[in-house]
Amino acid sequence: MAMLDHWHPLYPSRQLKKGAVVAVALCNRNIALFRSETGNVGALDDICPHRRLKLSVGQVMGERLQCRYHGWTYDCTGNGESPGTPKLRACAGNYDLHEAQGMIWIKPRGVYAVFPAFDTPEMLPLGPMEHIVSAPLEVAVDNFCEIEHTGTVHRIFGYKLDGMRNVDVKFEATDSTVRVINVGPPKSMGWFIHLLMQINRRQVFIDDWTTHFSPVYSVYDHVWRNPQTKREAWVRWRLYMFFTPIDDNSIRVTTLAYLWSRYPYWMVRPWLWLLRNNLHDEIQLDAEVLKHMASYETSLEGMKLSRFDKALALNRERISRIYRGEPTPDEKIALRMAE
Repeated sequence: MAMLDHWHPLYPSRQLKKGAVVAVALCNRNIALFRSETGNVGALDDICPHRRLKLSVGQVMGERLQCRYHGWTYDCTGNGESPGTPKLRACAGNYDLHEAQGMIWIKPRGVYAVFPAFDTPEMLPLGPMEHIVSAPLEVAVDNFCEIEHTGTVHRIFGYKLDGMRNVDVKFEATDSTVRVINVGPPKSMGWFIHLLMQINRRQVFIDDWTTHFSPVYSVYDHVWRNPQTKREAWVRWRLYMFFTPIDDNSIRVTTLAYLWSRYPYWMVRPWLWLLRNNLHDEIQLDAEVLKHMASYETSLEGMKLSRFDKALALNRERISRIYRGEPTPDEKIALRMAE
């Protein structure tokens, strides 16, 4: 249960209309997510306690979700009633919910977990976007926590391949976070975006991110800055990317993107669709390249790692200890001694 014991973004709020029910997978669990006619949201294990039909194929009746098989109904907290045997009661597995940042978040009931902090002062939201990545959690996080691949995989994001040797990379780790700071000559994003963001050839691209592990997510700050004058471009990004396992071999990447600008926001809003589409396409390139991995083995043994790859081992240790709740080597020794 340790992987579930965190606040996970499950589904975009605006896509779950009143009276709708959808099936969503999370950490090898199937969940029926529904919104009642008055707007309340329920998240139940996608199995009816009566005869095990999927609740996600049922329908919303007022404030309750009705099973399609025998008409049993369940409220948002899982309390069930039988139409044929009124005195018979049942309870479907259910979850705590929270709606924030345009997403529906869930965690198991009775589990303490700190909700992720969002620091987006005076920033414009681009809205949540989701991508499915066909890879285990660790392999997918590897891709999003190193910058070396941007020279070949990405069209406009990251660093030029012939300038990668000039990219400085630094690592800062705490017991619960891993921070990576990259600074170097950026790729060209096209004349229009360069004009819009006031990016010029004298500026360097700073890709500064911190990865957290309850749940697993990274906060990216993208800044273009003149190293001599310290003057920044007119636009900067902040991305919150959550890496949520669907099952052992696929994850859902939920991106919450925000934009800060020195322009008046009424001037920027007409172009948000272009910036959002570019961001979507760049993340999709990550998802596409991960389909072609020769191995999805999560061990780092046998790999020839570069100077950009230090975060891989740091992330794995924290995913294992914090997110999966697995014992540390010292704890394993203590457990064996106690047996």
